[in-house]
Amino acid sequence: MDHINLTKPDRSSLIIALKTPNGILSIVGFILFVIVSVTIPKFLTFENITNILAQASSIGIMGIGLTFVIITGGIDLSLPTAMALSGILGCTVMAVTQSIPVGLAATVGVGAIIGAINGFSVSKLKMVPMIVTLAVSTVNSGISNWYTGAKSVAGMPDSFQHIFAGSILGVPVQALILILIAIIMHVLLTKTIFGRQLFQVGVNIQTAKVNGVKTERIIFLIYLISGVMAGIAGILSSALLNAAGPSMGPQSAFLDIVAGVVLGGASVMGGKGTIIGTVIGCVIITIISNIMNLKNVDFFITYIVKGAIIIVITYLDVVRNRVGERK
Repeated sequence: MDHINLTKPDRSSLIIALKTPNGILSIVGFILFVIVSVTIPKFLTFENITNILAQASSIGIMGIGLTFVIITGGIDLSLPTAMALSGILGCTVMAVTQSIPVGLAATVGVGAIIGAINGFSVSKLKMVPMIVTLAVSTVNSGISNWYTGAKSVAGMPDSFQHIFAGSILGVPVQALILILIAIIMHVLLTKTIFGRQLFQVGVNIQTAKVNGVKTERIIFLIYLISGVMAGIAGILSSALLNAAGPSMGPQSAFLDIVAGVVLGGASVMGGKGTIIGTVIGCVIITIISNIMNLKNVDFFITYIVKGAIIIVITYLDVVRNRVGERK
């Protein structure tokens, strides 16, 4: 029988990987998955797993957009309502034209416009990110409800749902899209000059300016990216529901997004964050929501649990930063 032997470098690499936030988070997620699979019979069913992957996809994609923003120390509260508005207007265009490509372009375009408004307000007008994105979120919600009369938009081609809410070899297309976007954004964040400059802005914006980083451009672009991610999430959510309406993006959904991002290791103080961590964090948050649903736990208790997770992780981040400053 062949034996697998780990050489000393291999063992060292494994230990280092397990000590990283992403490595630890992966272990926690795996343990949670195993425990739940054993204790909740309905959890490990094909229908439930595909449901988790589909739900995690929209949250994860918006989480990726928020990761770019949080790395700079900013915030984007408009993500859920941007997803809903882009879905509504994009599906309206698709229903009228019966053209999926045109509808997709419109959906992503609306998200990009919302992101550009946020980015211009923060980078050029020097507005406070929390205030301006909250205001934009309110405007988004108002437009969505006014335009639709608080109802859903439908009438898209049947192939729209078949394509974007279907599966390939049993794997939801939405999950495959999340993986593809995660890979692209991971490369953008870790292998490009833009990514390096983004972290510089997050660590110290004044130092970044001195080093020649065009900080206003970086900040504008990260909010633009966040808006585009909201538009893509709007496509996936609309396909899943085969409709688009204001209820598709409740402000409460932001709790899941930010919980996944901070759980994934992003620092609300800026300068830290990974795409892989965000995706894992968003999947874990989705699993927690799924567990609560399967156990028929009160919806408000779920809020308490997720809020507590954010508080604890944020506090640990503060402690970690203090320890880092003392070294």
